[in-house]
Amino acid sequence: MRNKGLRVLFLTLYPDRAASPRYRVAQFLPFLRAAGLDCTVASALSDAEYERLTGPARKVRPFWYHAAETPRRVRQVAGAGNYDVVVLQKALMSGYVRGLDRLLRKRARRLVYDIDDAVHLAPPHPLRGIWRLIEDRGQVRSIMATSDRVLAGNAWLRDEASAVGARATLFPTVVDTDRFVPAAERPDSFCIGWIGGPSTTPHLNVAKALGDVKDAALRLVGADAACAPWPDAEVRPWSLEHEAGEIQRFSVGIMPLLKDSWTRGKCALKALQYMACGVPCIATPYGAVLDIIEDGVNGIFADTPEQWMDAVERLRDPVLRKRIGDAGRATVESRFALRDAAPRLRAILEDVA
Repeated sequence: MRNKGLRVLFLTLYPDRAASPRYRVAQFLPFLRAAGLDCTVASALSDAEYERLTGPARKVRPFWYHAAETPRRVRQVAGAGNYDVVVLQKALMSGYVRGLDRLLRKRARRLVYDIDDAVHLAPPHPLRGIWRLIEDRGQVRSIMATSDRVLAGNAWLRDEASAVGARATLFPTVVDTDRFVPAAERPDSFCIGWIGGPSTTPHLNVAKALGDVKDAALRLVGADAACAPWPDAEVRPWSLEHEAGEIQRFSVGIMPLLKDSWTRGKCALKALQYMACGVPCIATPYGAVLDIIEDGVNGIFADTPEQWMDAVERLRDPVLRKRIGDAGRATVESRFALRDAAPRLRAILEDVA
């Protein structure tokens, strides 16, 4: 086996409770390790720190976020030379400290950069006050240009990386089709569902008209209840254990999106999760979803209040729901399945090494 025992360090911006490292790194680890790769994951924050700094209370100022991630990340970057390949997922830190990318490039023998958000446009938590003197807003573009390979979660991100001279490869976000499966029995009542996190809750305002739908339950999993446009919606907590089961309870899954540059970098995970579970998805026709959904075939696009309402009413028909749901499942199995993407990631890492 070529490169058996290859030592790979995955530098993630967040711990696995966040979707990005969970779907772009963690779900691949069992396969990579079984194939003989020695994989280590190092997050800029511990689970406890991430929960404290991004939990429901959200009382901690960004300064304390940077104070927690900086010393740990510097140590991790300093030790990068102990590995054959370093995979940097998303960003070095939530604030782009000048010079840290050059240190990583100096220490890493081979560097793969994985991007699944428009973090090249702005840092997740910009530095403030006097600390802006050490901020480098061009850091992500520099990382893309100097990496041995860039893995881009959608076509737009690939093109953005290629524009700075990166050797960019389209590597879409995928889901485990053995975990996300259609429900054995469909729910008796009609349920419009959404799954996500507090930070993406404002996108629901795009589909605010759905609050006028009659005889349907609105269920939001992981949403910030204070930001949801429907005061009567059922808001349920997100958990990894029940993630797939919650989606299986939906009759229809929705993915409304605000149309901006940041959203263009998203990789349509919600749509893939719904579709893998055989739940028809209604989505804003914007960004990565345009490469996944064929309108009226494996999902439905909605771009106005009237279209959102019409799509939901059409999907009350159980025959149509099953047809679109089955087509969505087939799309994910053929193009966005973990079992196919994992060997591809292994091959990329071995090729880079």
